[in-house]
Amino acid sequence: MNKQLFLKLLSLGLLAMILALALSNIEWKVNERSVTRDGAVRAIADQYAREQQLVGPLMLVKCSETVTNIETDIKGVKHKNQSTQDCTFTVRPSTLQASGDLNVNERYRGIYKAHVYLANLQLRASFSADKFQLKPNQVINQAYLVLGVSDPRGLKAIQVRDNSNRTLPALPGVPDTYFNQGFHVEIAPNALKQDLALEATIELAGSTRLDLVPIGENNEFKLKSTWRHPSFSGNFLPEKRDVSQQGFHALWRINDFATGGERMLDVKSRTMAEGQAPWLSTTLGVALIDPVNAYTQTDRAVRYGFLFVLLTLGSFFLFEVLKSRTVHPLQYLLVGFAVVLFFLLLLALSEHLAFRLAYEIAAAACVLMIAAYGRTLLGSWKNSATLGIIYSLLYLGLYQLLASEDYALLLGSWLVFGILALTMYLTRRLDWGMTGKRLPENALDAQPNKHQP
Repeated sequence: MNKQLFLKLLSLGLLAMILALALSNIEWKVNERSVTRDGAVRAIADQYAREQQLVGPLMLVKCSETVTNIETDIKGVKHKNQSTQDCTFTVRPSTLQASGDLNVNERYRGIYKAHVYLANLQLRASFSADKFQLKPNQVINQAYLVLGVSDPRGLKAIQVRDNSNRTLPALPGVPDTYFNQGFHVEIAPNALKQDLALEATIELAGSTRLDLVPIGENNEFKLKSTWRHPSFSGNFLPEKRDVSQQGFHALWRINDFATGGERMLDVKSRTMAEGQAPWLSTTLGVALIDPVNAYTQTDRAVRYGFLFVLLTLGSFFLFEVLKSRTVHPLQYLLVGFAVVLFFLLLLALSEHLAFRLAYEIAAAACVLMIAAYGRTLLGSWKNSATLGIIYSLLYLGLYQLLASEDYALLLGSWLVFGILALTMYLTRRLDWGMTGKRLPENALDAQPNKHQP
């Protein structure tokens, strides 16, 4: 067995483990910075407004019912006793139409930013008079239009109008309802004797995500924004959507067949967390995602880091056996650390620059450093330039893997296949049994010196 080749491969394996440990530390640093960023985003949301969920409107009808009970005393005489019981009930709108425009802005805390929005919402709800029919022994005491909001700090302006276009005052809080937070509007009981149509204009601030609840029997929701990267969330995807560089438009149409109808009001078996509406599992909406998140992209790049380390060590080892030039393990280690340093530079630069620009700067710096250092190993600037071109192509290939998330596995597989095929071609005539062994002195003398005239 070729002892020198075995020792060389063993040393390269140990170096690969050292570099893998260094990469794991960088991956830990990426996660740490990401957690710090998430904390800053939450702090901004705590001061501005959190993710918003809007539920309603619903009509809360507080009524009382007179009940007559016949009781028999100990002498067998029957007496009539009347008592009043509560018969409060909730009515969902027959039709609910909502349209909204999300104006997205950025808020910064240090170098970290959060996406916040101000939603201008128009709600139109119609209630059928048949839903307010009472029994002869029932009477309506009060009626309220109620809307639940997960974070009422985001309520900037509210205007509610009735059938006659009269403005109705909105009051904070949602008394005696399913909601923890929101606002209500008092409705005159006489107004419930006929079909009722109400319009509400709401300015609602929030961050990251906006959810609506299809609480009506028939719902039609429209949302639009100049934000170019929406992620439609909840239980229902838009029936129609248009996403372009100018923003997005989305349309939902949902009815009782999809939501379960009156079962949406059955919250007895559900738990309700503080600040949340009870229909959290039946929502639709949009989340404002950032597709070029620096930490997500850097984390994906680090996942390919060990492949780059192996390619770097393998390429210099291939050069060593093909050109019969000795490369010291320390030189392998320095070149390997140059590759690892690329990912640290990428993380640091991407916090301040666009990810693509940060990638280009970090890749150019590392390629130049490896090519310049390789000058002493390769013996000429021409060979060093070739090495720089090869590494530039590798970094270009890595960027394509990051940019083509859906095809990353396919591109990565073909990249590894191509590198393996090239290695097999270059070493097809190599005598591995003689690799690393010293040639006899007469063999060295017999080799022509191409530098001699």
